[in-house]
Amino acid sequence: MKPNSKTNLATHRVTRRQLIKGVSAGVFVATAPWVTSVARAAGELTVILNQGLLAKLWIDELNPKFEKATGAKLNIQQSVTGNMLAMLRTQKDNPPDLMQFSEAGVFLARDTGLLRQINASAIPNWKYMKKAFNMADDYSAGMIDAMNTIFYNTNEQKTAPTAWADLWDPANKGRIAIPPIAWNNGVRMVVTAAQVATGKPLAEAQYEIEAGIAQLAKLKQNDVRVYSGAPQALQLLQSGEIPLVPFYLAFAAPVMAQGAPIYPATYLKEGKQGEIVGLNMPVNAKNVELAQEYINMSLEKDFQEKIENTLRARCAHIDVTPSPETEKLLGPADNTTYADWAFLSKNRPKITEMWNEVFS
Repeated sequence: MKPNSKTNLATHRVTRRQLIKGVSAGVFVATAPWVTSVARAAGELTVILNQGLLAKLWIDELNPKFEKATGAKLNIQQSVTGNMLAMLRTQKDNPPDLMQFSEAGVFLARDTGLLRQINASAIPNWKYMKKAFNMADDYSAGMIDAMNTIFYNTNEQKTAPTAWADLWDPANKGRIAIPPIAWNNGVRMVVTAAQVATGKPLAEAQYEIEAGIAQLAKLKQNDVRVYSGAPQALQLLQSGEIPLVPFYLAFAAPVMAQGAPIYPATYLKEGKQGEIVGLNMPVNAKNVELAQEYINMSLEKDFQEKIENTLRARCAHIDVTPSPETEKLLGPADNTTYADWAFLSKNRPKITEMWNEVFS
């Protein structure tokens, strides 16, 4: 197929879409090699996944099935939201095909013309997506609500924290590590500090950035540490060297399942922190059809159930509800709060600069 042949391209698209549908239904098996040749002619599908144990689920469970079903080759990388946004800006003309980042970046990327609106009609499983997971009006296919809360080492502390304000308690001096500002929960720490400082609910306090930074600076009196990545955070937490660490349940759940002596605070006075992570398509993505199929397979019920069972998180599919074990770890749904990321993303450079003045 020649790249500039519009007639051939249209023919291949229709036929390939029909074929993928047939393969998933268990028919057209004899023609599967044809899928391989067409997919390879279109090139690799480049996907930037989030990181750590969240990315591992896609790599282990979804990617082999995707390659088998489509014949396409996947080029997988891992990163965090802030770095992916920078990549979108610097590689706008030659971006990856899909990027897995959270609502912390979706609105900014959409509003600056860096994302393509997803064609929901080309994704059969889109109709099973819960409304809250369709972010920014079809600009992001939400997959998982990666709740952030205070984790504690159960050997070093027998009772769960009940408030973010506990981190400022002098009794916890030398027992705290917080996320870096490059992480989205690092930005949420500023917002939460504003809640502690002002006594206001998230809906009001999240706009008082200066108050949040000033309150966060007081943690230095408690000898707070800043962790650099998920492995370090988990190591500090599991060893008990630092028994109080704000962290994502989706990253910690697989380690907990292996017996790590850590547990999440399931209720916090100021509210736990919700954050929906989705698959997003750059405006100049080249392999749009394959990207749509990757999203579609990510939304299949079987895979969504693996998200719930493995990462202990709320997921997008309307027919997948949290199990009793997941509900226990998540705590009350109404205790999970969601920030105004359209505002925070726009002001992230300012927040980062102010944070660096305190912690750099």
